[in-house]
Amino acid sequence: MGEDLHHGVVAFEPLARGREAVMLGRVQVGEISPVHDPRSVFPMCFRLDLPNVQTKAWTPARDVDDARRLVLARLNDWLNAAGLRPIGAP
Repeated sequence: MGEDLHHGVVAFEPLARGREAVMLGRVQVGEISPVHDPRSVFPMCFRLDLPNVQTKAWTPARDVDDARRLVLARLNDWLNAAGLRPIGAP
């Protein structure tokens, strides 16, 4: 993905029991959570709740950093599809 063009727009705020809220500005648009199934190959998962997103299902991730990376990539794609471009971007 390279440099995140929407840096500073997305934040991760701690919630209870190892979970994190995905914040778009001041609005919570998703969550990162540990998987509580010991049979799961992936220890973390995330989901996003955005308009026109095809699925709101939990998506597996290898760890918190992987979940954050995947969330940022999907949010960047969503913001670009919405026509929102950072100041100075083509």
